[in-house]
Amino acid sequence: MTTCFVRHGRTSYSSRHLVNGDPRVPVPLDDEGILCARRSRSLVREMGIRTCRTSSFPRTRQTADLLLEGNDCPRSVDACLDEPDYGMFEGRSFLEYASWLKEYGPTARPPGSRESQHEALLRMLEGCARLPFLSAPRMVVAHGFLLSALNWCHSRHSQSGFPLFLPEASYLEPLVVSDRCLLGWVKLLSEEVHRGPCSNEGRGAPQISSEDDRTVLHPPRTVRTPLEENEFDA
Repeated sequence: MTTCFVRHGRTSYSSRHLVNGDPRVPVPLDDEGILCARRSRSLVREMGIRTCRTSSFPRTRQTADLLLEGNDCPRSVDACLDEPDYGMFEGRSFLEYASWLKEYGPTARPPGSRESQHEALLRMLEGCARLPFLSAPRMVVAHGFLLSALNWCHSRHSQSGFPLFLPEASYLEPLVVSDRCLLGWVKLLSEEVHRGPCSNEGRGAPQISSEDDRTVLHPPRTVRTPLEENEFDA
């Protein structure tokens, strides 16, 4: 039983390094994002996707529609997978947000936001924990912060703690994970968040995530093979 995680295609915001954490703000894919999603259909078709789940943001639903064209599998929306609430930084440069995050850390809520970065991640992990109840193979179209966190679990080779900033996940590059591995990652990330930030990360608590703001378009050429049941060793 596997889940294929995909970050949505490129948008006019992400191409300009702007943050969007409010699903009421219409931020669709740009022309290049649409083209790249269409080119990725064959990869998704080969996976035999039976169900699909997205965040409540227009760009994830649009990406799913493009990737699954011709596939009438059930689709659902889970707001737990939404991007973090960026508060006063909504629509502004990621660098502004990153500067604030570096000063205050991932447990502090940005002015005007309802959640910190760590609170947002815990919310996303709650959504991930429910995925094994969906028919598999399943596809999840989500955002850069969640994909970056999962990629960190995938490539983690040391016992170093969860970093304040993560390498940005590529658009539309599938990450296929077994249910057992996914639940192990959910547990690992939850423990990292509850352990708290490193002493030199921020003067308060952390805040929000690193979403779609610094990526160069990277059309997927191959699908990463499913992580086996024994991939995660907590």
